[in-house]
Amino acid sequence: MEFVSNQVQHVQTMNHVIDVMRQRLHVFQESGDHRAVFHRVYLLMTQEMQKRLASGFFQDTVWMERVLVGFAKFYFNAMDVYEAGLPCSPAWELAFREAAVKYGFVLQDALLGINAHINNDLPLALYMILSEDQAWPDARIMLKRRRDHELINDVLADLVDQVQDELTLHYARLIGVIDRIMWRRDESLSKFILTHCRTTVWHNTELLLDASNEEQWVIERRRIERDAYAIGQKVAYYRPFRFMKKLAPLSRRGRWF
Repeated sequence: MEFVSNQVQHVQTMNHVIDVMRQRLHVFQESGDHRAVFHRVYLLMTQEMQKRLASGFFQDTVWMERVLVGFAKFYFNAMDVYEAGLPCSPAWELAFREAAVKYGFVLQDALLGINAHINNDLPLALYMILSEDQAWPDARIMLKRRRDHELINDVLADLVDQVQDELTLHYARLIGVIDRIMWRRDESLSKFILTHCRTTVWHNTELLLDASNEEQWVIERRRIERDAYAIGQKVAYYRPFRFMKKLAPLSRRGRWF
């Protein structure tokens, strides 16, 4: 992965990641950039991952920190590429574009970012670290790494309610009301994305590792990008949100939902 910014290239620890995220969140908040929504959610998730690392939650904390730092770099780089006017992955392009036009609801901005980062970036981050370690195709090492990967999924699932509380506190005071109006369909959408992560990300990582040549690797990567973009479209054009789309700008100004 080539970095657009030297700042991203020099991020090496979870403390560095959190420092960069706080700096960028401040910029987003001050400028009214709707990317702040996902960014704040990701900061919450990253801080929780750091706590889990310190508590011995993962089997191999050193390896997991490498994965989480590498994972964050993909996100930072996607932002930098987009801001430089260069092509980025379709899922990130969709997420950033929807945030820029400011016609989406808070939950949409959060889910579009979550989808792009997990379903597009995570297989690539895992591939990068596992390749560095020459873990493939050693079955014992891969099994050990997969167990820690699945623990990441458990943390993400545990944080669904906390994420909703964070969004309610900072951006959407009535998100609990809209949750009930939509018969909790928004949570079903969240769970759909996380379930896709649980069942597909590791499989996609193995397909990248098992690619017989560069051409096959590119084919797999493009398929991953298409799949993540397709899920992003489901979020961007989700029917309950579409029916209320004209209310979105007013809702965001009033911090309703």
